[in-house]
Amino acid sequence: MKFVLSTIGLYLRIINSLTSKIGGKHAFYLFCSPFSVKITSKQQVFLDTATQNTITVNGEKIKLYKWGEGKRKVLCIHGWRSNSYRWRDYVKSLVNNDCAVYSLDFPAHGNSEGRFWNILKGEKTIKETINHIGVVDTIIAHSVGSFCSLYFFDQNPTLQPRQMVSLATAGKVHDFINEVKRMLSLTDREIDNLRSYFVSFTGKDPDYFDIENFFTNIKIKALLIHDEDDPDTDVNYSRRLHDLFDESELFITNGLGHKLRSKDVLQRVVNFVTN
Repeated sequence: MKFVLSTIGLYLRIINSLTSKIGGKHAFYLFCSPFSVKITSKQQVFLDTATQNTITVNGEKIKLYKWGEGKRKVLCIHGWRSNSYRWRDYVKSLVNNDCAVYSLDFPAHGNSEGRFWNILKGEKTIKETINHIGVVDTIIAHSVGSFCSLYFFDQNPTLQPRQMVSLATAGKVHDFINEVKRMLSLTDREIDNLRSYFVSFTGKDPDYFDIENFFTNIKIKALLIHDEDDPDTDVNYSRRLHDLFDESELFITNGLGHKLRSKDVLQRVVNFVTN
């Protein structure tokens, strides 16, 4: 992996030395490339227990799943380099508590098409999913999926659910840019080129994509769960969300890391969704 990262970093440095515009573009698309993890046969067996549908977003086929026929409608949204299998334990518990559980695979993830993912594609995918299945009662989202959901709520206030569960939310796009800089040993100039292309692609500076800026229209109840020592996303983002939401519950765990896999977390989520 170190060799791969050093090779990519060298490639970007060479491209940026030749042309800043193309160098910024290539860095941006690498920044948006999850290098999707292949679904295992075990995971596919579980996914095949769902009713499956496909919608098209920006010309890419997006896979949707549904379990159960309960009266509460729940949409689950995974994070970076993940897929709908992440929600296996939640599906079983929620279906047993009178829920219809939906899940999507983001572009370039799971069984969906595509090579790139960014917050704009994520927001549009969530929007088209809800246009297809109808407004849901609850969204449960993990990591960058939670971050993208908050952006979706702000951009589409009429499609907001009644409540959300945020697990280990990310908080700023800039954090991911800094991580790319660190992993690939890029210079400030090369990161400036990436930022310039980011602005031309999205129409906004990366600093705009911050949870602080997503609360113009959000009016829902939230359960926020984060581990104190999460190595991937800062627990203080969930603490800040607790202040930003008009009504929220905050639960800080210890020793669960970024994935937050535990029976206690699962039960708290199920209780919040069904009560």
